[in-house]
Amino acid sequence: MKALAVVCRWIARLIGAAFVALILIIAIGEGLPNPFAQPPTIQIGFLALVLLLAGLLLGWLTELWGGLLSLGGWLLFVSVIQLNSRQSTFVHLLCLPGVLFLIAALARRRERRRAVFKT
Repeated sequence: MKALAVVCRWIARLIGAAFVALILIIAIGEGLPNPFAQPPTIQIGFLALVLLLAGLLLGWLTELWGGLLSLGGWLLFVSVIQLNSRQSTFVHLLCLPGVLFLIAALARRRERRRAVFKT
């Protein structure tokens, strides 16, 4: 179980870092619009994306809270864009690091419980 937590944690970190880098490159290349001048659905989508990215970064420190925040942001993002357009595979892959962070956190918690019961 310890190996599962380590593997999931590092895969989530690497994929999450790649997603953050890719989204930042796109944002820098395209330029960030003023979110306050956008329609409400775009504002909510922007907030959801910020939450998702913050969760991916927080996952480096604490897998549980990072995974929960990134999945919450992803769910909000998917619910907003579902109203406006079709979802792409990339949008669905954005949830992968959050899920892996949660698996790592739960596997580590399970390992701690087993260690307590063995003593």
